[in-house]
Amino acid sequence: MKLLSSLLKKIGSKDNKLINESTVQLFKNDLELATCVLLLEVSKSDDSFDQTEKDKILKILKTNFRLTEEQISFLFKLADSKSDDMISLHEWTSKINEICSYDDKTKLMINLWDVAYADGRIDKYEDYTIRKISELLYVKHKDFIKAKLR
Repeated sequence: MKLLSSLLKKIGSKDNKLINESTVQLFKNDLELATCVLLLEVSKSDDSFDQTEKDKILKILKTNFRLTEEQISFLFKLADSKSDDMISLHEWTSKINEICSYDDKTKLMINLWDVAYADGRIDKYEDYTIRKISELLYVKHKDFIKAKLR
């Protein structure tokens, strides 16, 4: 809990309001956090994370998870912080592998491509990141391509 408390002190909103510990109770799902971190990784991989990509991620979270606006806001801030501190994709893909079926993973691949396409083009770094995530999730290459081309 100390680690979580220190993390909460680091995470602040744009207007410098800190997330308090009671907000942690709003969000406690590894799948949601892992998904959001991976979506953010794709969006940041080309060094041009913009509002269009953020909006796409928020829409994906709203569509796929039953979360309140407050929970989504907290989840996004927490995932953004985790993404910034991340050393390896493995931590997050292993959580997905533990929790999700193969079909769920292919749906995640579609969501990752949706984020990459949000700005109207696929950057080579976005492609590389999604390819790496696909490999770590053991998604077959044909399903990786199918998700990309749909």
